[in-house]
Amino acid sequence: MPRRSLRQLDLDAIADSQRGLVTAAQLRAIGYADSTASRRVAGGMWTRLLPGVHLVSGGRPDTGQRTLATLLYAGDDALVTGATALTVRRFRSSALPDEEFAAAVAPVHVLVPHDRRRLSTGFARIERTRRMPSPERVDGFPVVPLVRAIADAARRFRSGHDVATLVAEALQRGQVTLDALRDELEAGPVQGSAHLRDAVTLLANGALSPPEGHLGRLLESAGIPHVVLNARLVTSSGRFVAVADAWLDDVGLAIEVDSKAYHSVGDDFDRTIRRNARYAAAGVPVVPVLPSDLHRRPVAVLRSIEEARQQALRAGRPDVHVEVTRDEIARVRPWPWGA
Repeated sequence: MPRRSLRQLDLDAIADSQRGLVTAAQLRAIGYADSTASRRVAGGMWTRLLPGVHLVSGGRPDTGQRTLATLLYAGDDALVTGATALTVRRFRSSALPDEEFAAAVAPVHVLVPHDRRRLSTGFARIERTRRMPSPERVDGFPVVPLVRAIADAARRFRSGHDVATLVAEALQRGQVTLDALRDELEAGPVQGSAHLRDAVTLLANGALSPPEGHLGRLLESAGIPHVVLNARLVTSSGRFVAVADAWLDDVGLAIEVDSKAYHSVGDDFDRTIRRNARYAAAGVPVVPVLPSDLHRRPVAVLRSIEEARQQALRAGRPDVHVEVTRDEIARVRPWPWGA
């Protein structure tokens, strides 16, 4: 078989195993001259994604190709972290880039050992660390453990709300604990950790998500009485009804913050339907609230809650109570930062 064909087969095998990518070092190893990549990029056949990393099919890379290109550029032992790792893990927080943005311009964040001399360039964000964690494999990529990804992402977010959204999603998935986040905060750098520390403190105090916290602050500002956040509701016979985002205990009214992202698809949609059926069976009136309305239409939200409260008062209280003693009923906890 001609020598050129053997090299092409080797190149095809490398590209097939690497999402269509090849590095300059790999090209040299199979016998190509250093000028090969330059010529093919200049001729429009290949696309240069990062120094020494090329997409042999040409065109624009997708999210996975950008992620792998950064790992190849960063070198052995590099791990995906931060917002990139959370995207790989299919987190849906509004704080993260959507798929279109991630595939176009979002940076790819990776960790490398502290002695690795590699600089950030293009979409590659290289962070050196002395605390290199053990890798986990997710969708074929080596990624940091989830608690580390959250901490690394939080240091780069400007908004405390975005950080809390992220932490709340991880807690609601049951994939991290507050203790694990506290341990990571103690082990990691102090600089840039303020938002994460605030989020852990707040969520430890009972607000399971940023929208719930905003709802609590809104109810408190309006002076609505007898509010219990995250109330576990049961009937007098002990049958479980739901965990209400907010519960007006004097009239027996539930308020639920239902977003499209979390309640309109998949298992979350199924859980929402079953929850609403249990509310109906127990005779509990429910006020659904969109997270966006808490920000954009707070007066309208309060008006709908007050109208529902008056209707509940006229209808009579359902046979449902909070599964705690009266002394344990918590006051509304205000959200500590702005929207």
